[in-house]
Amino acid sequence: MTPLYRGTQLGIFSKLKFMRDAKDMLKLVAAIAEEHYNITDGTDGNLNYLWYMYHKGSKKDEFRPFVYMAELMLLKKYNYLNEAEIRNIVSMMKSEDGDNLAIITLSIQTLRDLRIKEHGVYTKDNEAYKDLNYTYAFEVLNHTVFTETMIEK
Repeated sequence: MTPLYRGTQLGIFSKLKFMRDAKDMLKLVAAIAEEHYNITDGTDGNLNYLWYMYHKGSKKDEFRPFVYMAELMLLKKYNYLNEAEIRNIVSMMKSEDGDNLAIITLSIQTLRDLRIKEHGVYTKDNEAYKDLNYTYAFEVLNHTVFTETMIEK
């Protein structure tokens, strides 16, 4: 039997931590994709199809930086973040440090939970989001945001 040395224990711990972080990240990506799919339903066919791919289609359970960026821009629209904070988060996303992605995931999840607590989840009947369908393609996930974040990672 091979004894567990400190390095082995740390390797197992970091592998378990990575699996937990990845599970949290995929859970958040799925929730974001579902909500953004619902937001674009009936208003923007191209964006709706993009979100369909990440919500129900062949890209389901895949992470792409634009998913987080779309949520960050939605949080900015509702004044939970400002431009400087978004730039800081984006620079953390570009970092090679794996812990940064875990921190970003936790930050976005916390701010998203606060938005949902204060405004509720998006529905067409929710007054807090009444103009979102019409401004989404300009203020949340526009061409520039998508192409710049799709190139990353």
